[in-house]
Amino acid sequence: MKSAVYFTDRQARSDFNMLDKIEIVFNKLGLKKAIKKNSKVMIKTHFGAWGNTNYLRPAYVRKVVDLVKALGGNPYVVETCGLGYGSGGAYGGRTTAPEYLSMAALNGFTEGSLGAPILMADGYWGNDVHRVKIKGEHVKHVDVAAAGLDADVIIVLTHAKGHGLSGLGGTIKNLGIGLVGKSGKAAMHFDGKVTIDPEKCLGPDCSLCLKVCPVRCITMEEKAVIDLNACIVCGHCTGVCLRDAKAKAISTKWRTPKDQAVRFVENALGVIELIGRDRFYYLNLAIDISDKCDCWNVGAPLLVHDIGIFGSRDPLALDQATLDAINESKPNLESEAKDVHEGDCIFAIAHNQKDPKTGELLDFAKIQLEHAKKMGLGSRDYDLVTLTKKPPKR
Repeated sequence: MKSAVYFTDRQARSDFNMLDKIEIVFNKLGLKKAIKKNSKVMIKTHFGAWGNTNYLRPAYVRKVVDLVKALGGNPYVVETCGLGYGSGGAYGGRTTAPEYLSMAALNGFTEGSLGAPILMADGYWGNDVHRVKIKGEHVKHVDVAAAGLDADVIIVLTHAKGHGLSGLGGTIKNLGIGLVGKSGKAAMHFDGKVTIDPEKCLGPDCSLCLKVCPVRCITMEEKAVIDLNACIVCGHCTGVCLRDAKAKAISTKWRTPKDQAVRFVENALGVIELIGRDRFYYLNLAIDISDKCDCWNVGAPLLVHDIGIFGSRDPLALDQATLDAINESKPNLESEAKDVHEGDCIFAIAHNQKDPKTGELLDFAKIQLEHAKKMGLGSRDYDLVTLTKKPPKR
């Protein structure tokens, strides 16, 4: 069965700009009926990383906030903490609530600019979660960011772009990585085990790992000892040991890229099953489309021209329609898309990752969306409904 996907293009003028266009998609999704007086409305987006200039502009989020308020709803804007600990390196500034909120302010996301409270949906450390069991092929439980459980309506506002482990960084990625706690992110990235090399560990002479463990599962004897039954694999101890400690004694094993590409899909399933599919409304903004996720600290050259805004109640149909539109666009020959030919997946060519065993080019977007269909996230068949009428004056 085909799902409806609504679309409005990037063409804009002074009397019908992109903020007007986000409104017509918002209205078509049925949010006017869904949002009642005093409805708690959670808006999930991404605040970008410092140094990345391609992230979704705060003005788009502010527009959605204003639309929610006009309907009598109480909006709040959320993100979740990144893996690891500390603000060093390309992924820095995103690992605890105060770190990320401070960095978000640098990128223009504040309560003042958005007109709504901003919070980390998974708490200070990234471990304020609710665990749900799922029937996944690889993932058996998902640690969902707790703030979503109290929302009457959830608007997932996603910047469509590339991602090195999902091909397309769209709505499913925003659910499966963006609305889970650190333990959920770790379930995707890591094999679930943290190891300490006792030959390298300096024991009480260091103790950095003890200070950053959010669940206090590390004890110090002659060497550091981790209670693996309590460990949530948040990456805190690993990050601080490898970056700041002399010993470099703690490590985790990364999963293969292909394995990671399906696990976050199952995370997304856990998110929508726990909270309830009927609460979710999805928008993809296909603008400023590079091969890099917004968690990178660089605004990479854009792969294609801006396309427009897509919206749907079906996250899979939405991502499929968005990917199709991107792949049908003319590639920017000064970007990582310079070697793209007709029929290619632009992200597969741009990321150029190959299976280590076969040498085959890995199309992570295809892997992601095929697995999403298999897991029942939605339909890959869609009817694209183009919207051109201006929103009513208020």
